[in-house]
Amino acid sequence: MLPRIVTVLLACLGTVTLAAEPRVIEIVLNNYTITPDTLTLKAGEPVILKVKNAATFIPHNLVVKATQAGIELKVIVEAGKIGEVRFTPTLPGNYELLCDTRPPIGPSHKERGMHGKLVVE
Repeated sequence: MLPRIVTVLLACLGTVTLAAEPRVIEIVLNNYTITPDTLTLKAGEPVILKVKNAATFIPHNLVVKATQAGIELKVIVEAGKIGEVRFTPTLPGNYELLCDTRPPIGPSHKERGMHGKLVVE
């Protein structure tokens, strides 16, 4: 009986489109570096970034501002913690990813080398 109900439900619904599983990418923030420093994604592909701060004391963040490509994210990660952000890029191009933390004195984390590239194909 149950298989017949399922068949009838599927016939009534027509074609069922399942959303693509998000691609999971791990990023490590540490002592003014982002690893990997270049991410290559596909337009329309859902993505989960798992962002680990491997520093023992310094908080970091990961920022990408590319609203034209459907990307505007900022994930703040305390030292020794992991953060996560989900998004789907929509427009091919090259975009900057960076840590925009700025201490009260001295250069920003970006100025110390904490930046990279997000490539959407």
